[in-house]
Amino acid sequence: MSVRSGLLLLLTSGDAYGLQLHGALEARTDRVGGINVGQVYSTLERLMGAGLVAAAGSTDDGLPLYALTPAGRDEAERWLDEAEVHTGGAWAEMVFKVLLTASLRGSGAAPVVARYRDAWAATLSAPGSDAPTAGEATAIDAVSAGARELLAGAALDWLSQLASVPGGLAALERPAPLERPRRGRRPTTAGHSAG
Repeated sequence: MSVRSGLLLLLTSGDAYGLQLHGALEARTDRVGGINVGQVYSTLERLMGAGLVAAAGSTDDGLPLYALTPAGRDEAERWLDEAEVHTGGAWAEMVFKVLLTASLRGSGAAPVVARYRDAWAATLSAPGSDAPTAGEATAIDAVSAGARELLAGAALDWLSQLASVPGGLAALERPAPLERPRRGRRPTTAGHSAG
């Protein structure tokens, strides 16, 4: 999953501070406890250095706020246009991107879902260009191809299940602005307690 791209997409909803972004990423993508706070801050620093994020003042209690630059907004939109399914982390990246986009844009996430559906379907309908010829095929090649087929089938099933969510993708949208967690504590979410 791309914390970098996720931060950019979150900032399309408005300015935020680091811990706020961290909490929103975890809550919106089912990654509670899976994203290091330090990774968020170091990624924000790199995004500032790349000109994709800029300082936007501070909160009433002095926390630095971050805002997207026009280049950062363009980068976030480009990320939504991608549906990479040929990498080792394709499943995790897809779930992260679809959940985050749906939580921010509701039914506006439909193009992202459609791109993934098309990309996974294409992996089932055409063998990869790196597939061995019939004379070179080995048992490992067959097992590997079977694993890719199962993953594509599971991804297509999951994407289809999104259509059966009562209220559709719009039901997954969470209101903006981003929730502000209490300092020093994780925000509580359904099923998770503050620690």
